[in-house]
Amino acid sequence: MRIKTVRRLRPEGEPFHNIPSVFCRIIFFFLALLPFLPVAVSASVQLEVTVTGISDPLYKNVLARLTILLQKDNERLQASAVRRLHRQAEEDIRSALAPFGYYNPIIKGNLTKKDEVWHAQYSIEQGPPIVIEKIDLELAGDGANNAPLLAALAEFPLKTGDVLNQELYEKGKKKLTNLAFGEGFLEASFSERSLRVNSQAETATVRLVLDTGRQYLFGATSSLQQILKHDLLQAYLPYRVGDPYNPAKLFELQSILYKTNYFSKVAVRGQLDQARYLTVPVEINVTAPEHLNKYSFGLGYATDTGVRGKIDWDNRLFNSSGDKINASLQLGERENTIALHYRMPVDTAPKDQSWANGIGYQDKKWENTTTQLFTTSVAREYAGPRYKFSTGLELRDEIYDVGDTSGESTLLVPSLNIGVVFADDILNTKNGLQGTLGFLGGAEGLVSDASFLQATVGVKAIVSPLQDWRIIGRASLGATWVDSIDSLPPSLRFYTGGDATLRGYSYKSIGTEDSSGEVIGGTYLVVGSIEVERTVYHQWSLATFWDGGTATDDLSLNFQQGVGCGVRFRLPFGQIRLDVASAITEDGSPLRVHFTVGGDL
Repeated sequence: MRIKTVRRLRPEGEPFHNIPSVFCRIIFFFLALLPFLPVAVSASVQLEVTVTGISDPLYKNVLARLTILLQKDNERLQASAVRRLHRQAEEDIRSALAPFGYYNPIIKGNLTKKDEVWHAQYSIEQGPPIVIEKIDLELAGDGANNAPLLAALAEFPLKTGDVLNQELYEKGKKKLTNLAFGEGFLEASFSERSLRVNSQAETATVRLVLDTGRQYLFGATSSLQQILKHDLLQAYLPYRVGDPYNPAKLFELQSILYKTNYFSKVAVRGQLDQARYLTVPVEINVTAPEHLNKYSFGLGYATDTGVRGKIDWDNRLFNSSGDKINASLQLGERENTIALHYRMPVDTAPKDQSWANGIGYQDKKWENTTTQLFTTSVAREYAGPRYKFSTGLELRDEIYDVGDTSGESTLLVPSLNIGVVFADDILNTKNGLQGTLGFLGGAEGLVSDASFLQATVGVKAIVSPLQDWRIIGRASLGATWVDSIDSLPPSLRFYTGGDATLRGYSYKSIGTEDSSGEVIGGTYLVVGSIEVERTVYHQWSLATFWDGGTATDDLSLNFQQGVGCGVRFRLPFGQIRLDVASAITEDGSPLRVHFTVGGDL
């Protein structure tokens, strides 16, 4: 039997459905290699952008919104992108000018290339501004007659005839809503809010309707804490029951309670979910500190006082009445002190008022003088953020030796002190002013063995006219009305000289002299100083200064003077100061080194 093999021929046009394609395999092979093939990337272009014809604040806003300028340093920027961004520039400029009321500017843009650098130039004529033709402001809801909101409407930053400024428009709206929230209108919102601009007529109309909704009030404030007496805790509240509910007051209360140093944690929460009849109760949760007692040890040195060591003990919460105790012991070459202070908050105003009671002993020596002073005192103090005020009564007993004379003085001294400070930073001040005024006295026969009245005033100012420069000026004046300075102990006489008063002289070396030439202090004090300081590197600065003053029994004002220079190193708690000063009014202009540490004001 014969087997016949039949060979089938492919008709013309029929595809190779079942035959592997070499061509397809080659294509797939090259596709797989693509991620590994090197890609040539052309270098980024150089671009310069110039804007002329307008001034601030328009100029700054244009620069902030001009995309071609923002992308000029992009390493991937290519010529095609430069052309595209140039075409977009006019729209960017118009959007930057519109918030200031300029809707019809004339913009001339030019893009050229020279020496491989692209130059994009835009000349702008801002054109006439959009002027507010009509402004309609209304209140609705329970706050329609609220006096603070009505006053805020009257003070809205845009008026009829003003140039449209959308930034002021938005600030005005925000101020209204924030004030509404602060007045207890927690549901306040704008039921109508429209700003219509007719660019052809160059006019705009504003309509705002603030629907205040309902007014919420502060309810009772409760706390489960047993740390402070209930009445004392309530006295710290910056609001009363029935006041408009203001969430910002809760943050203020939390800050106040932290500053008392009575608590390690404080949480204040308005319980809106428990509000009844629009009255919101408040809950305070506090945690007692883990350690009520704080101990600190320190060593120090100053040219006035020499080497000294100090031990402090603080009890931040002695009892539920909020009383605090502080005790300190200082031992030094020229001064030893021991003191105990007991501070009690005033129940009706504990945030900034307190009773300060103290007892202490101090012995000091300088030049030819030694004193031993025992004191006990009570004072009522007010300490606000800017102002300080205190009145007090102090019993003083002092045993002293001045030159060849010795004595003992007992005085009952009432006092009045006023202080004020305005500063950007108390410790590291760029601009600030501090002033003090004090009076004290005594009456012979009322415990005191002498009658006298003493007044002192001090001023210190710091200004920074230039970057890294400070000018520091200070002045002190004092006067004592007394029959004889010999009837007062050294602690109440005026001296000058030393680190904090007149550099170039030793501590309390300037004052009235007795017949033997010993300095015994005076009844009048005049001291002034001017210092220029320049920051040279981070926390380091250099200073030059002039100090002048005197302490005397007359008003001849024969000033002693010192000049010098110094180096400063700034720390978080103030400055370390090292000065070299020359007493230029002394024979030979002797030099003296002064070293101090402390804050600026």
